Amino acid sequence: MNRSSLLCALGFVLSASLLSAATTVVRGPYLQSATPSSLVVRWRTDVAETSGVSYGLARDALTLSAKAEGVVTEHIVQLNRLQPGTRYFYRVGPTASTAEKAGGEDAPARGQISSFTTPPPAGSAQPTRVWVLGDPGTKSAPQVAVRDAYTRFTGARATDLWP
Repeated sequence: MNRSSLLCALGFVLSASLLSAATTVVRGPYLQSATPSSLVVRWRTDVAETSGVSYGLARDALTLSAKAEGVVTEHIVQLNRLQPGTRYFYRVGPTASTAEKAGGEDAPARGQISSFTTPPPAGSAQPTRVWVLGDPGTKSAPQVAVRDAYTRFTGARATDLWP
């Protein structure tokens, strides 16, 4: 094998290993602009990739999907045609077609499954739980104690708004 062929092969191997490296979510996912029928999911990754959200009405049935165009590190995906006052489960990651092309077990992880509940229909009155924090801090012992106290207080009742 001549030197040029060897360098070409080495470049291919390095490129392939970089492309298959697992992507890490470095911020989020977080939710914005919630309405009774739509919501924006945002997150940031350390490596540019396609933006996709799989979602559905059950944790084990994420049968719906939405995507945004392009390959980016700042991901913004709009979910539409949602039902008011409904709990949805979701997972962020590359679009399904990209994950399939990446290949089986070695494909980047699509992330953990989270959930959100859409706001109720406009004009409906119901109890709303809001948790307002001035500065969530850096996970010091007193801040963790406040979080834990709130969790004990709220119990199974979810927080509706956390600005």
